[in-house]
Amino acid sequence: MLTRIATSLVGAVLCAAMMLGVPSALAAEIILSNDTQQKSLKGQTFDVLKQEIEKRLGSKASVRLHHSGTLFDQKTQIQGLQLGSAHIISPTAGIYSPVAPKIGVLLLPFLLSSPEAIDAALKDEVVRKAFVPDLEAKNITPVAVWMNGPRDFGHKGREPALTPDQWKGKKIRVQSAPIFVKTMEAIGANVIAMSWSEVPSALQQGVIDAAEPTPNAWRAAGIYKVVDHIILNEYVYSFYIVGANKQWWQGLPADVRKGVEGALDAASKWNWENADKMNAAALKTIEASNTKVHRLNAAQKKAWQKAVAPVWKTLGEDVVGPEVMARLKKIGAQHAK
Repeated sequence: MLTRIATSLVGAVLCAAMMLGVPSALAAEIILSNDTQQKSLKGQTFDVLKQEIEKRLGSKASVRLHHSGTLFDQKTQIQGLQLGSAHIISPTAGIYSPVAPKIGVLLLPFLLSSPEAIDAALKDEVVRKAFVPDLEAKNITPVAVWMNGPRDFGHKGREPALTPDQWKGKKIRVQSAPIFVKTMEAIGANVIAMSWSEVPSALQQGVIDAAEPTPNAWRAAGIYKVVDHIILNEYVYSFYIVGANKQWWQGLPADVRKGVEGALDAASKWNWENADKMNAAALKTIEASNTKVHRLNAAQKKAWQKAVAPVWKTLGEDVVGPEVMARLKKIGAQHAK
């Protein structure tokens, strides 16, 4: 009986402290969840973030970092963040589609083809209004942007599939976001959505024929060894939106949040400085292997752009309206690779 009373009193005190804005012993606990391998670009960026938080906050924060989807994978991380079981995640923009449907416009094929274009788009107030309010309404606060790199198609098979018409019927893994599914359907591919952690075994077992990650992801997961060809069509420049649990973020003591913000700035700087380097190094590793790497000529790239052009309307203008699309087209043209 006394134990139950004591437990109740402790719970009441903690609740009262939270209501009064007084930080509890767990207020500075910081849980980071990474859905990719530790040696990937994102995994290493998370390592930098953890180190920077600890350097700035010391004993004020207890940082726990989970790699390779061991806490939450691509399918479960949004819910984990919303519930507060993770405090910071960094999915590709498309993973946010279930809670912010308009965010997919940022991933339209061949639209934003460089880090500079992505940065400009995410700073543009007209563009931000299309998705940030939806994220905030679902207890998610975007706090940083990390780069990933150009996404390239890789597949099994004797001959390289260099043009979109050669992809009809190929079983290709994509994220479950509509923007990726519809883009693959536009070239006639057989779309299979699955979490990234499932891809290596799916390729090895023949569940899928192909995938379309960035060079650093091809290398980090080791899956370049499983395919015969990688086609550098660079149809999307992939990036991550770092999301924090909104309630947790707003409830952090001012000094702790300032430290985390400084750490995010440092990790983002490291990420931006190393994204191109890591992707270039990954390509060298892949080219030195038995996997053949193919660069497209102008005519082949134009064929890809033409094949996926309908997606610009159905998942672009029809979703976000002409004003946002006009802004994105302008930004994309100004910062074209």
